[in-house]
Amino acid sequence: MRNKSLVTSFLTLLALGGGLAVVDTELAFAAPDCSGETFISCNVAKNKHLQICIEPENGDAAPKFTYQFTEKGKDGLSLSEAFSAKTVSPWKGVGRAITSTVTFNNEGYKYQVWQSFDRLDEEAELEAGVHIFKGDEDIASFTCQRDGQTKIAPLFALEDAMEQAGWCYDSGKFEWQRCENKSQ
Repeated sequence: MRNKSLVTSFLTLLALGGGLAVVDTELAFAAPDCSGETFISCNVAKNKHLQICIEPENGDAAPKFTYQFTEKGKDGLSLSEAFSAKTVSPWKGVGRAITSTVTFNNEGYKYQVWQSFDRLDEEAELEAGVHIFKGDEDIASFTCQRDGQTKIAPLFALEDAMEQAGWCYDSGKFEWQRCENKSQ
């Protein structure tokens, strides 16, 4: 890696002095900005980007979560799930990791986007990614890379969005229900 830094520095100096254009082919690309709140936006591999947005109610459109998986030079995958689909799974309150997920369904596949924080590790950082399933079979997993482009919303962002939209989680039944009083 040190040699790459030296080469990059040399090429940058050369470019500044002689007009040579330098392009770092390892830089990933980002998806368009969310119109609501960014839950996750990160590179998961070279030229692959994952972005999940929390989209608020907009006129007649109900609030929803959107999923974008893009790969440079290929058609990406865009999905959405309305809050009313109740695909958010909050942390159950046990275990060393605080986790929450939102699942997107598409033609027999499930894209389970996760966020996790190891609460017992003093040096832990918030992590995120996606597990892809077809039925019960685990097809693929991607974890957000730790780079300058990674954005992960604070813990409980999914749950907070659901509650702000008038949904309450019944921990006894493990399901979301409409709140009787929206201010709960």
